[in-house]
Amino acid sequence: MLDYIMRIATANANKQFESLENISMNVANYNTSGYKARRFEQFITPAGTLNGAVRIDMSKGDLMNTKNPMDIAVDGFGYIPVTQPDGTTAYTRDGSMTLNSKGMLITNRGDVVGEGISIPANYQQIQIKKDGTVLAQTPDAADFKPIGKIDLVRFANPEKLTSIGDNKLLASKESGTPMLDTNSQIKQSFLERANVNVYAQVEQVLRLNAGLISNMRILKFTDDLYSKAINLKQ
Repeated sequence: MLDYIMRIATANANKQFESLENISMNVANYNTSGYKARRFEQFITPAGTLNGAVRIDMSKGDLMNTKNPMDIAVDGFGYIPVTQPDGTTAYTRDGSMTLNSKGMLITNRGDVVGEGISIPANYQQIQIKKDGTVLAQTPDAADFKPIGKIDLVRFANPEKLTSIGDNKLLASKESGTPMLDTNSQIKQSFLERANVNVYAQVEQVLRLNAGLISNMRILKFTDDLYSKAINLKQ
């Protein structure tokens, strides 16, 4: 019986630490553009132990006007495809962009936006339309000319996208394959804030702390019973 209590209390404490890890990740990414908060949903198994699953909060974060024409925010539930250095495609909602040495539009993580959009070296202004069309104005032309397009994509089950760090995601069998998203729009000179509610995170930490204290007391109580049992045998 004491072994059973010890196993239950230890398993519960481990799951609570796992939940705390997700809270720490959320708080650490509070200022990360486009970051989606993670939550650890707990449930009791038939054996009486705590278990849980990580869920991603897909709600949209607030949009922040940066006045930087290289910044974009996704107004909707779409994702920006980016080409990584190894040629594979990842997806992000972090629209903070810049140019590399070759004049290619890249993310601040160094990934090429879309399949590659080359900005003229002598460009004066850049416009990014709601549908993702990128236009540039050069000194030899009064009008803006289209030079590429950022096609947003969506997923049937975005919660099942695989996080690979650096605020990037990969498609998985469970998420489904990417589909062209014509409902979401791009807002130039905006970035999406992380959808992390700091006050909710603090509340969760307080609840976890109370649960961990209870588990530690159970473990100490059980350990004391073990010691008394051993002393009795002697």
